[in-house]
Amino acid sequence: MANKDQISEILEKENETLDKLLDCQSNVHIAVKTRNWIGLEEDLEKIRVLSLEFSALEEKREAISSVEISPQEKALLLTLHGKLLRSKIENQILNKFIETSRGFVQGILENAVPQRRNVLYSRNGKILKREPESVVLNRIF
Repeated sequence: MANKDQISEILEKENETLDKLLDCQSNVHIAVKTRNWIGLEEDLEKIRVLSLEFSALEEKREAISSVEISPQEKALLLTLHGKLLRSKIENQILNKFIETSRGFVQGILENAVPQRRNVLYSRNGKILKREPESVVLNRIF
């Protein structure tokens, strides 16, 4: 019976950890949109710590898990899976936003910054696009 109580306790801790992680993911998304780089670094560090905590809890749960799970544990697992899915979707949304922003900036830089004379080729002989160069803009608010 001790294993049953331990599994429920671990599942509850995993759910709490995922709640905190989802909050941090939302904060990361907001920090990227508002260009709050200090807040972004803080939230990324929190995510790293929470991910390690979640991994440790998951390893514990797998080590003591039994074949049969109670309906309460099944409900906790479903909640856990739902939160993991939400986390994955948040990551995909953030990645899409970053890809779109990067493509937009790269397109502007390709048009605004003159190309160098050197052309880079891949192993297959195709022309490679250059990475965006550093550009400093004078901007007055």
